[in-house]
Amino acid sequence: MTDFIQRVLRPERPDWIIRSLLDVDFYKFTMGYFIHRFFPEVQVTFRFINRHPHIPVAELVDEDELRAQLDHVRTLRFRRTDIYYLRGMDVYGEAMFSREYLDFLAGLKLPPYTLDRRGDQYEIQFTGTWAEVTFWETIAMAIVNELVYRTLLQGMAEDRSTGESGLQILYARATDKLYHKLQRLAENPSIHFADFGKRRRHSFLWQQFAIEMAEEVVGQGLTGVSNTWMAFNKDLVPIGTNAHELPMVLTALADTNNAKRDAQYMVLEAWGNLFPQNALRIMLPDTYGTEQFFSGMSEDMAHEVSHAWRGLRGDSGDLVVEGERYIKWLTQHGVDPKEKLYIPSDGLDVEGILKLNQALGGRVQLAYGWGTKFTNDFESCHPHGNEPAVVNGKKLHLTWDQLLRGHSFVCKVASADDKPAVKLSNNVNKATGPVAEIDRYLRVFGEKGRLQQRVEV
Repeated sequence: MTDFIQRVLRPERPDWIIRSLLDVDFYKFTMGYFIHRFFPEVQVTFRFINRHPHIPVAELVDEDELRAQLDHVRTLRFRRTDIYYLRGMDVYGEAMFSREYLDFLAGLKLPPYTLDRRGDQYEIQFTGTWAEVTFWETIAMAIVNELVYRTLLQGMAEDRSTGESGLQILYARATDKLYHKLQRLAENPSIHFADFGKRRRHSFLWQQFAIEMAEEVVGQGLTGVSNTWMAFNKDLVPIGTNAHELPMVLTALADTNNAKRDAQYMVLEAWGNLFPQNALRIMLPDTYGTEQFFSGMSEDMAHEVSHAWRGLRGDSGDLVVEGERYIKWLTQHGVDPKEKLYIPSDGLDVEGILKLNQALGGRVQLAYGWGTKFTNDFESCHPHGNEPAVVNGKKLHLTWDQLLRGHSFVCKVASADDKPAVKLSNNVNKATGPVAEIDRYLRVFGEKGRLQQRVEV
């Protein structure tokens, strides 16, 4: 077992957060194949966004260290063994990636970034061809997250009221917390989940520890992991299909309102053609609102998708309501919902998983995407959690508990070929993009089914 305390007190020098380009969510490869095949030359910008702006990222993360971590990633290349692994990937069908795409990956160097400080926040952008720049998304998020927690842990180590014993308490409580969560899930053998926690993990080593504990406690209840490195090195199934960036980019590139509405269905059609394997045919309908997605779909496509696609991932809104909507839609198209898969994945923790299982279990197949609360739940683990945090000798206006909980950092498409990109979501508070452009998209897609929800992670 990793000695987390000694890692804080005596860190490696240098201590790189990302040491392999496989340390990304697997959907970067499936989407990357789609992008390389159809849109290799589109210029895209990703932007890091802190959806919890009360967290002063620039006060917690040293700019030189952040630059060093980002610069190091640009020196990384896929190793031959990485390419062999991807070439031999047969979980979702034999030879799922073409030789041309694997050759592209073998020569990949991540594009440059820009980094500026704006008050107590950083503005970080990544621009390049879409096929290259897409890989920055989960890497950038993991780097910023881990640097935040490294600073907090170092602050604890230097605080006389906590010191090494405080770190021991923190990690002991977090370990106990994770174990009891997993025990509760193990008591419900019908529950299956995948680790979706790479992007906002406490650290690379803690994610590895959490996965190992899950294997021991829930066994087959852990269906796989989104982190490709973890899947490769721990002989687990890599989990991932597609994300919001595909409709965001295609919609941004569309010139007319009708073309923008149609772009989300172009993604479905092209994805289905590229991946005839049923296992990868998972819809993600909430980019501009799930209700409009279903109501605007042609009858021919609705029949094809309801019958030939494996399932749907729910990533915003009331996940029980979204599951009910999917069940109703399947039934309307003559499909038995018990034959299809629903993957809730928005801010889940054990209570939410149990609630969903009670409401929808037995009516549709369920597989949960458990993210931040699996790989980064240190809230209420600090021995003096209600006291103001002291970092770099400075007392902050936030408590340790407020700083040690998971934070909603994202890295989203900001533009495609210099055209602004927008995400509306079922949750109004998850919308991204310029205000004027969001208003325009609302006129195009409408607001039916959207609601105000607190953004947890």
